[in-house]
Amino acid sequence: MNKSLVYAALAVGIGVASCTGNATSPLLPGSSGPGSAGAPAAKAPPGWASTATVAVPIKSFTERATAGVVPRSMSLRIVVGLYMRDRQGAAQLVREQYAPGHVMLRRWLTPQEFTEKFNPTSTQAKAVADYLERQGFTQVKTEPNRLIVSGTASVARVEAAFHTQIHGVVANGKVVYGNVQPAFVPARFHNVVAAVLGLHNLYQMHVHSMRSAYSRITYAAGTPPPCLQVVNGICIGGEYGPPQYQVAYDAVTCSGKPCTTGGKTNIAVMAEGNVKQVVKDLRTAETFWAIPKVKYATVQVGTPSSDTSGLDEWDLDTQISSGIAGRVQELYVYDTTSLSDSDISLEYSKWVNDNLTQAGNSSFGEPEPLAYADGSMALDDQELNQAAAQGMTMFASTGDNGSGCPVLLATGASNSGAPVVCYPAASPYVVAVGGTTLDTNANGNEPGTYYGEHVWMGTGGGYSAFENAPYWQANGICGQCTPSAVRGIADIAMCADNNGCPMDVFVNGTQTGVGGTSLSSPMSMGIWSRLETHFSNRLGFASPVYYGVYGYYEPCALGSKACTPTCEPGCNTSAAPPDTTAPIGGFHDILIGSNGIPSSATPGWDVPTGLGTVDYAVMQADIKNSIF
Repeated sequence: MNKSLVYAALAVGIGVASCTGNATSPLLPGSSGPGSAGAPAAKAPPGWASTATVAVPIKSFTERATAGVVPRSMSLRIVVGLYMRDRQGAAQLVREQYAPGHVMLRRWLTPQEFTEKFNPTSTQAKAVADYLERQGFTQVKTEPNRLIVSGTASVARVEAAFHTQIHGVVANGKVVYGNVQPAFVPARFHNVVAAVLGLHNLYQMHVHSMRSAYSRITYAAGTPPPCLQVVNGICIGGEYGPPQYQVAYDAVTCSGKPCTTGGKTNIAVMAEGNVKQVVKDLRTAETFWAIPKVKYATVQVGTPSSDTSGLDEWDLDTQISSGIAGRVQELYVYDTTSLSDSDISLEYSKWVNDNLTQAGNSSFGEPEPLAYADGSMALDDQELNQAAAQGMTMFASTGDNGSGCPVLLATGASNSGAPVVCYPAASPYVVAVGGTTLDTNANGNEPGTYYGEHVWMGTGGGYSAFENAPYWQANGICGQCTPSAVRGIADIAMCADNNGCPMDVFVNGTQTGVGGTSLSSPMSMGIWSRLETHFSNRLGFASPVYYGVYGYYEPCALGSKACTPTCEPGCNTSAAPPDTTAPIGGFHDILIGSNGIPSSATPGWDVPTGLGTVDYAVMQADIKNSIF
């Protein structure tokens, strides 16, 4: 059985062919503003109500896909996602929190306040929990914000509880299973239960990191890695450490003084598996680069796992986020069981309800049709909406296959996958981070100050077929992101080229060049932590703030289709093509490059790089002028 065909067919079956930026979907019932639609509702049998969780097409691939392959007694951990009771109000609140003069301006809610105002009632959550217990579920647990009720039961009990069937096949010695019928709930839970996660093991999210193809060059601790080559005084290629990224992105001196670090801001990395080695590698990196040791904590979510396949990802995330920040108050690693949609939903819920950090990072994703199909998009968007209302920002990588998201027939080359964007980057309640190739002015044979950037061909980016444009995009900054139209990603970008500007990461104690948008996303979180500390952790959700800065400094009227920003392309910088960029209020507007036709860089917001990359010193001065 070819699993890539399963992934592709699942996506095609729910409309991947139309996921090119022209499709739109209705909002969730009772909502308006940014958010996702649930999957097309299947006709419910009498006495039952539909959910956003559709069938996975295992049965259509082979006659061997039968119920008998899946033991009836096999235990499943099921995550039942509930709808907010006031989705429209929750979306509107985020708008009010950035409206000049509004009573709610920069007033972040606590998890308890948000839950009582917008989320399911305790009676609704208890009714769902009671139902699961009556159906024979054990370990039934309701999350504090009441958006998730989870429990464990046998396949037979799960099928009965949700009026579905779970079939499977044996592929490469492993049982691959899934619900071959949609998930339903008793009719009394109509518009209460959003989705039922954990019914399949067909796919999961994938990390967005890529190792460098270059052989390592050894050098002494604390010294900059050498340039791969120097051409006309420009450092082309080569690895970077956190201090070199600080120099390149202008985060050393601000108005004649040392730039603010992230020392009063807490950040979080979303991870999975066995992460015990991560803190060891972090300490090795801190010693090597002579940067401050940060306070570190692991937060376990669900059952611990022995999986170490993502170690280089979690090493990258922790070392670059705290490294480019200079220091942070505390670094939390949220560690869930797997990258399945159900485990990631529980991880997001834990992060939101803990409310310990101002920012988080997700260096993973999946094609958005898959998140749409099993209902995790509907659930996670709500969790992330709550995070934004609490003043928290989740950064997410856009992917490393150009305009094709990984998993769906992607080969790792630009535009090699189905033309869809990745989730969670597609969510309007995250900052979607794309990638560039960074070149610097050579300091001898070492990287130095910023020279310029162009689009990294591997960066993800495009238009969502399921998510609506948030108001900060729908004001004309993104030309196609009109009100009630599609969301465009990326929002911002930073260095991601695994061969042009990778990070020198310690993995199991060994230095390794790693790049991808898994580099640009946590780097963006580290930059944001500096800004948050500088403004006493009062900035809140980064997307409207960043778009507000851009809106203030954009030289054309918002929404203008006739105006090209003055001096673009080229006259605002001495960098030669393809590294020519232009400054717009703390951003390097990326002007050249493509991540796959028709996605290409243009003056202003564009698909591969969004608003552009961040010049920290300029942004620290200009961010106070944000129009939101």
